[in-house]
Amino acid sequence: MMMALSNTCKLSKKRNLKQIILKASKHGHILQTGDASEILTFSNTKRRHVMEALVCLSKYQGTYNTWKDIKEKYQLKWTSPDSLEVFQSLFNNEKNYSAMLSWLKNAIVQIPKPYANILIYNTLTGLRPAEACQSITLIQNDMQNYLKRDKMILEHYRYPATYIRNSKKAFISIVDDTIIKIGQEAANCGYNALRNYLVRRKLGMNMSYCRKIFATFMRTKGVEQETIDLLQGRIPKSVFARHYFRPDFENVQDKIRMSLNILQNEIAVRV
Repeated sequence: MMMALSNTCKLSKKRNLKQIILKASKHGHILQTGDASEILTFSNTKRRHVMEALVCLSKYQGTYNTWKDIKEKYQLKWTSPDSLEVFQSLFNNEKNYSAMLSWLKNAIVQIPKPYANILIYNTLTGLRPAEACQSITLIQNDMQNYLKRDKMILEHYRYPATYIRNSKKAFISIVDDTIIKIGQEAANCGYNALRNYLVRRKLGMNMSYCRKIFATFMRTKGVEQETIDLLQGRIPKSVFARHYFRPDFENVQDKIRMSLNILQNEIAVRV
């Protein structure tokens, strides 16, 4: 089914195919009942993802016209998060920096070091969870080509099939010997295996916090937003960022490594 959906729907290239399959399986009954009222209760982000999955499923089943009728009946639109939703997420005390850091530290002390190292590595690189797991694999199997040793930079862009995708990219990560050691000693188990491991131990799978902790911490330490965007695979659309922002990268690296040392101490890295 995964291959069939992939061939049927181009949207699958933009998101993880397994997630599309999961949402199609969970919400596919909408195409049979014609009742899409549940979608109206979802957040804008979840609504968009479910709609993508139903588009793929309807094309696979040959019921795309049915989906279009449902979409028209319930006035479903492709929307981005509105300003109120963004505001609420910013001021959600259950997901602020302190709460996310608390979850991370609690998880680290309750699981074996190889698994804890995945979370620590993810936090210190700021990569997306799946990207961090893939990076660990490269460190353990192809570090000679992956790490630019004289600059201590991981060059993700050398692996375009993995890191240069349509909507999600990663270019480089600034590291030091400690971060490399953490990656070398991390479990090479992949994102889904780690998620199952944490869920079985009732710790919850909040690995996405690691990326948010990195970004928030770097910004509070005075690292420019444009630099954080670059390190997390985002190219800003502003004229300033694209045509005028040209920092001294050597100084930027020093500033980031100093901040990473502080962050390592804050999360009590075990190496």
